Amino acid sequence: MAVWTHIAHDSLSLPASSVTWSSIPTDGTYDHLCIKVSARSDYSGYYDHMAIRFNGDSSSLYSSTMVEAYNLVPVSGRNTSAGQAQNLYGLTAASVLANTFGVCEIWIPHYANTANFKSLIQRGSNPNNSGTDTQWIMAMNASLYESTSAISSIYLAPARAGVAVDDFIALSTFDLYGITGA
Repeated sequence: MAVWTHIAHDSLSLPASSVTWSSIPTDGTYDHLCIKVSARSDYSGYYDHMAIRFNGDSSSLYSSTMVEAYNLVPVSGRNTSAGQAQNLYGLTAASVLANTFGVCEIWIPHYANTANFKSLIQRGSNPNNSGTDTQWIMAMNASLYESTSAISSIYLAPARAGVAVDDFIALSTFDLYGITGA
């Protein structure tokens, strides 16, 4: 039976350009990590992207593949040799119905393993009360961090086109869990 341990919770009372967790145990305390986000950015569009970095590493060791649905035709894309895993969805923006927050879940299996590269699996939803194309999104993302280092810190930021230029707004929440026995 899997045991979930709540490691960290951040609830923003003011806008913030990023959320960072450090000193994540890498001694075998947990097998996997899970991040749950309910957030919104101050970008003027309908949705924003999030980016994630591990261990403060912004070198070109990240690649991401995503599938997204926001109109009649699903869309896919890929980024390689990036300085962060990017195009993570689940972040509504200023043009979406007021007080509507996107949701996102990110799994990082075997995060403390030092023999293999690290992967993450993300799914997110940017809801809106509109059926108009690109005003809502459902997406999945699989990313690879080409490092064998155990993950001891995680950085999250709004990042359109891979550039962190926006802020998470107040009341956005971020939770980090350690999972054992799964």
